[in-house]
Formats: sequence, C-alpha cells, structure tokens
Amino acid sequence: MANKISAEEFFDDWSVKYDDLFKAPKSYVHYLNEAAKIFHQYNYHQGSILDIGCGTGLLSELLQGNFEYTGIDISSKILDYAAKRGYQTIHRSIETALPEIEDNSYDFVFCLGSLLFIEDVKTAVEHIYRVARQAILISLDETTEEYIKKLAVPVYDHSKITIKNAIEDYFILGFTSPTTGISIRTRLIYIEQNS
Repeated sequence: MANKISAEEFFDDWSVKYDDLFKAPKSYVHYLNEAAKIFHQYNYHQGSILDIGCGTGLLSELLQGNFEYTGIDISSKILDYAAKRGYQTIHRSIETALPEIEDNSYDFVFCLGSLLFIEDVKTAVEHIYRVARQAILISLDETTEEYIKKLAVPVYDHSKITIKNAIEDYFILGFTSPTTGISIRTRLIYIEQNS
C-alpha cells in the first residue's frame, strides 16, 4: 500500500478527463450501461435517485425519465460537473455521508463503481438498504491483487459478499482501468425494497 494517495486527490486530478475516460472504447465502462439496462427493464420513469460515488453525473445521461438526482462524491471538482447536469450534490466520503441520510429518503439508490474504495462495505450496504424506498442498484468490483497493488488509491475486493433479496445478481466485464490497463469483472446487483 506504499505511495497511495487519497481518493479525493485521485478523482480531483481525473475530473477534467473523467467523462472522456468513461466513454473511451479502450477503458469503456460497461457496468454503467448494464445498470441502466437493468433499471429500464423494471419500467421506472420518475422519482428521486441517490447516486453514491456519482462522479460527473453520467448516470443522468443514461436513464430515461423524469428523475431528481442527488450525488455523493469525495471530489468537489467532479461534483462541479455533476451539478451542471442538474444534480444536488453532497461533498463527503460515502462513509460519512450515508449515516446522515434519513431512512427511506430516496426512491432509488445507485452505487456503481464506488464500493471498492470502502473498507467497511457491510455498513455502507446496510445504509443503502435503509435509505432506498423502491429499488437499489449496486456494483461490486472483483479487484485483483495486481490491481490493488498498482492503483494509486486503496481499493478492496468485496465481490463475494452476500447480498440479500437480490432479483438480479451476475458478473460482467465491468471496465478496464485507464491507469493500470487491468480489466475488472463487476458484479451487478438489483434489489427491490418491500414497501
């Protein structure tokens, strides 16, 4: 874990080229499109969305419907881009932001490509269940030892944790890291809340 930088520094540095990297064929982020595909098949068209680790708010370009977006991200520079896409923003780490959000306060909760940065993923997932009224869509990345070693920020492999009440739960090739060139499998999980 030597020479690691904070996630905030890492994403602040990437903020200007974030969208280009996510859309680049070389590092193409498959899990975002796959998540949108899963969500659309359940015919949701409106409501409030909490986008955890929202980045620049790309999710809002992929979902069709009338949604109000709130995004949590550790990078203020990235949140500036999300705000331009109409997001309400929360500039905090996921670990400090989630406990302060009231129960059942969002119709939908997305957490895509972010849980690998959290050591205590079990607590984060418990908060996600607590906050969501209707449905949850999360991804868990299968980070390899090589990826963990080479990435500039600390990451963890939570891909094998048990997720209860999942309706969809499967692996895809999630993304290829633009900084390490390593391809990562992503587990996509869709959960509906019992109201």
